[in-house]
Amino acid sequence: METKKLTIKDSALSFLIGFLLCQLSVVVASCFCLIFFKLVNYDMENYSVFFSTAIGYMILSLTLYTAMLLVFIFFKRKKEDKITKPINVKKLLLYILISAASFFALYPIIVCVDSLLSKCGVKLSTLSYDLTTKNYFISLISLVIAPAVCEELLFRGIIFSGLKKHGKIFSITITALMFSIFHMSISQTVYPLLMGLLLSVIMFYEQNIYYCIAVHITNNFLSLTLSYFKINLVFSHWSYIVLAIILAIAFICTILFFIIKNHKSYEKQKLTKTELIYLLVSLSIMILFWILTNLQ
Repeated sequence: METKKLTIKDSALSFLIGFLLCQLSVVVASCFCLIFFKLVNYDMENYSVFFSTAIGYMILSLTLYTAMLLVFIFFKRKKEDKITKPINVKKLLLYILISAASFFALYPIIVCVDSLLSKCGVKLSTLSYDLTTKNYFISLISLVIAPAVCEELLFRGIIFSGLKKHGKIFSITITALMFSIFHMSISQTVYPLLMGLLLSVIMFYEQNIYYCIAVHITNNFLSLTLSYFKINLVFSHWSYIVLAIILAIAFICTILFFIIKNHKSYEKQKLTKTELIYLLVSLSIMILFWILTNLQ
């Protein structure tokens, strides 16, 4: 039987189903723990405390990322688009360095966005527990490795693979936009968008998910480690807004350079009306959820 290639329809549906299944998985995990606590006569006042611990958070996050893996397996089944190749060690190390450099270059942007949002009265999303040595190693699984692997398999492995036939700029920007919306937080909109651009560019030129996973893990690792050691690289002051803007422009210009440079790419295919409808519907639903989630 002839295998099929991933399409925009697959990308849109995996984007939407991935989000809904993730939300459902968190609800199911919460209900399961609630029932378990009831059966063992656990003090229900500690129910919320349990989910504010590293172990409780890991249970919820692993449940969420298991849902993402299921979506990846479902859409990747019997699809011929290859997303893996042998790893070039030198190139892998280069991308890890690029990831680290991008993180520190974009850090002032994170500070400025957080400062702006806090001025507007937006509650910033932070870890619900204090990082200790034990929590740090638990968080390496739930906040560093699991998100990097599962999110890359879904976004660069399925969503990007279905979009890439319609051109570089279209596939890279739409995937990055979806990646940003998927984080469902005002404070996590700009930075995931920029990192999504970088990851999508890497996937477009390398066609190897391993490099994207390595970049994502490096980024998450640096973020977690800075939180653990309570390191703030820049002061939360409005004077950094100029530096943040300059760095953002430089980063975007670098991304655009790689996007528009001459490179052997796929034959660009025309976007059909059906594909456009699937894409717009999935994006619209996610944006609606994004707005409802962030309403004060």
